[in-house]
Amino acid sequence: MTQEIGSNEELLAQRYGRKSSNAWRYIAALLLLTALPWLVWSAWHHSNPQIRVTLISFQNEQDTSIDITYLIQRRDPSLALNCTLIARDFDKNVVGEIEVAIPSSSQGSLKRDDSIPTRLRAVNASVLKCDAIDLKGK
Repeated sequence: MTQEIGSNEELLAQRYGRKSSNAWRYIAALLLLTALPWLVWSAWHHSNPQIRVTLISFQNEQDTSIDITYLIQRRDPSLALNCTLIARDFDKNVVGEIEVAIPSSSQGSLKRDDSIPTRLRAVNASVLKCDAIDLKGK
């Protein structure tokens, strides 16, 4: 009878393969322990940027310029910024662009009103980007 059990196990192993080890569980646990903290950090880091710009409004009452109002939020208010503002016409062509230097301040949030000179009548305006100015390197 013991010979039959051994031969049955051998027959089953030949037919269905050997029993797998639990090594894949250890590898999966290691990957989970590594990937989960990175995923949490990545989600927090990208949802809370260093500099955030929100367009509030724009007014195109003149043919040669457009007024824009926007809000800048900085995690570090001591950062000086350089913001690029653009104006577009009806066909989405850029008709005006300026760079605005924003000095450091004690406030994390700052509401700005600027005017963008244009070569044609603009129908909208936006903040293209805001980058920190490296004052230490200059």
